Amino acid sequence: MKRTLHVGNILRDACSLLKALRLPFIALILPLAQVLALPGLDSGGPEIPSITGSTSVVSPGDIIFNEIMQNPNAVSDSDGEWFELYNTTSASIDINGWRIADAGSDMHLIDNGGPLEIPSGGYLVLGINADPATNGGVAVDYAYGSGLTLGNGDDELILFTPDSVEVDRVEWDGGPLFPDPTGASMALQAVGDDNNDGANWCVSTAAYGDGDLGTPGAANDCLAPTTVTLLVTEIFSGQAGTDLTADWFEI
Repeated sequence: MKRTLHVGNILRDACSLLKALRLPFIALILPLAQVLALPGLDSGGPEIPSITGSTSVVSPGDIIFNEIMQNPNAVSDSDGEWFELYNTTSASIDINGWRIADAGSDMHLIDNGGPLEIPSGGYLVLGINADPATNGGVAVDYAYGSGLTLGNGDDELILFTPDSVEVDRVEWDGGPLFPDPTGASMALQAVGDDNNDGANWCVSTAAYGDGDLGTPGAANDCLAPTTVTLLVTEIFSGQAGTDLTADWFEI
């Protein structure tokens, strides 16, 4: 329904003020203002639709993908997939109204029916299924349903604000660079690491629920294998005679 905002009186008052300020040209123009018909407005002020979701300013990297269970073993993928978000900032962030997608056709609009807050330095677990009796024993904070699936080979997770700002993205490759576990989550070694570098991810080692490995809703527990360099510091290979058992080397 179109409502009418009467602006004539407002502009006439402005005209009087401008006359007092000795701006005669503008003062002559303003009395010509007519009643304007503006949709959604009346003399009581603007009628603004209610806004759900976060309205705070969010920057890329404020919320990150911290752990991904793309291939559970205790239950089927369609019941037990989940991932974890982490808030890197010093303030709580509401992600209600945000979007989760991949680079293809999968997309889910988060609709919690109210705020979905991630506290400062806190975690939020989103899963395909919120029932711990059938999802492998995961305590899921928000269920996104079957419209979003996590590929066991290569796939992506992308997080957008309601105004389409890309906050974070992870693109895993099914093994060459990223871990490729079955029955264990991929976990970021440290929340400050670049989570698009597969070398910064590792395989979880702590059991949860029905026996799969991961730390949904808590700090990650894994470390990537450490590369150790061995240096040969001394060699004795000049043993005289035919007895070679006395040869040795030192590292």
